[in-house]
Amino acid sequence: MKLHTHIFYYWATVILSVFVFCGSCAQDHKKNNMKRPIERLYSNVESLDYTTMPQYFIEGYQSGCYYEVYINGILRFKHYRNTGLMNHATPINDLILKSGTQKVTIKLFPLGKIDDKEYTTIDANDSFRLKIFKRDKKQPYEAGDYDVVKEHYATLTDGLPYYEETFTFEAEVPYQLKGWSESQVLTEMDQKELEQKILTFYDHYADVIYDQDEKEWVEMIKNRELEYLKSVHYNNSTNSKIRNRIDNFTLAFDSNFKEKFPLDTYEIIFGGDGKVVTLKSLIELGKSPYYYGIEEIKNGKSYKYKEYRYLYLHKPKGSNQLEIIR
Repeated sequence: MKLHTHIFYYWATVILSVFVFCGSCAQDHKKNNMKRPIERLYSNVESLDYTTMPQYFIEGYQSGCYYEVYINGILRFKHYRNTGLMNHATPINDLILKSGTQKVTIKLFPLGKIDDKEYTTIDANDSFRLKIFKRDKKQPYEAGDYDVVKEHYATLTDGLPYYEETFTFEAEVPYQLKGWSESQVLTEMDQKELEQKILTFYDHYADVIYDQDEKEWVEMIKNRELEYLKSVHYNNSTNSKIRNRIDNFTLAFDSNFKEKFPLDTYEIIFGGDGKVVTLKSLIELGKSPYYYGIEEIKNGKSYKYKEYRYLYLHKPKGSNQLEIIR
């Protein structure tokens, strides 16, 4: 009887362990499935461990003008307020596809009407400076711990209705991004046909946001986000900036304020040597003509506002469809 009893207890223990293990697996599987599609996209990446992990940033300083900064033809930062900015370092690694020469374009605009005075030109006593700097992500960070790569000062004279200048800097990065490097040159397409394809894409994207189809949205932006994660954060998806990015994106899918707005009057602008295209509003300075509704609940109060989003599109080699690349 003792032998049978021991056998009974042995198999009972085995069966119980199997149930506990399977239950744990089911919980882990359920927990993983509970992740949002964008969270699963970010978490399904391999870690990177380069010898150095340089992070490049830009920071603009202006007086008496508005400005836009383009990296390799793609708008990365804009400032349309008559106040100076400090400590607004903006990462640009995702616009650096590989080591080598990078192109920077600055565009300066008059202030227009402020109070009762009209500023129609940029003048010699106005100013603009752009600083490009980098730091190594692998090194402990202390305030001010960075290397200045380049500082550029705009040369301004009186009576300028508009100012634009392009210059270059050298970057060294351990990664390579495909980005738009192999994409088709969109400026060589029939421009009416291209415009219709762009509008069709924007309309579909707006439907996805309106329908709050987060899974489809992730399919549309996954190439952009994976290259952003790789280049800007070196696949570290657990840092607070990625968490903030996720929270900002997912507001659209948790909002009770759903409305599909028509596009503003727009212009078509190209970047990436003609391989990337987007629409820019002619009504809202520096903004995309596409926007959607967002509602946030803070301290029990509802706040509704418009969220503007640029969509930088390209046509991959061998494809006839536009896709989001930045």
